[in-house]
Amino acid sequence: MTYSRGVQVLSGLIGVEPDHVARALRVAARNHASIRPSHFSHLTDEQFQRLINRDQHAVAVVANLAMRFAGRIEDAHLLMDVYRASVGATAHQSLIREGIGTPPQFHRHEYVQHAIRILMAADLPPIHIDGVRELKPGFQVDPAWGDMSGWVFIQPDPDAEGRSGFAGGHLGYLAVLRWAGWGVITVPLPGGLWAACHPDYRDKPFPS
Repeated sequence: MTYSRGVQVLSGLIGVEPDHVARALRVAARNHASIRPSHFSHLTDEQFQRLINRDQHAVAVVANLAMRFAGRIEDAHLLMDVYRASVGATAHQSLIREGIGTPPQFHRHEYVQHAIRILMAADLPPIHIDGVRELKPGFQVDPAWGDMSGWVFIQPDPDAEGRSGFAGGHLGYLAVLRWAGWGVITVPLPGGLWAACHPDYRDKPFPS
């Protein structure tokens, strides 16, 4: 069966077969007037990313259903939790204490905080650190500076490879942030770090 480009792109983005996405799109279109199959037609990857940025809720609904049809209920919940964290739609934003997910000196950095919230929404464990000692292992997010002011660097948690599912493995960090609308570099930096660009900077990742 031939699937529209939008269905294929979303299929690759969330890691389920395109028939699940196509079925989810049909169901979503019947139940949500704002979701139309034509939105998922012959789009380039860039056009589909703009669709996600423009109507992230509609894409999240279709993705959630597709995960459910694939029998991946936990990942279906995870996609919605990450979506809510990425757009600030949670009813009560949890307070991230200093030293959670990043060293204390970076605690107030806006994009670092945003990335930590998204990764924690995916149930990924953050590092606990007092600035000198690591109190509990986990992922660490640090800001980039200079020409990369819209970027953050992520060190995955030590147990990442032992997990499965959408957020499993080291690549799970990229999957989660990409789903949240961040730009990512798909090749790890020295030391196993991942680089991710905040959605505000996606169209101009290296401002002059």
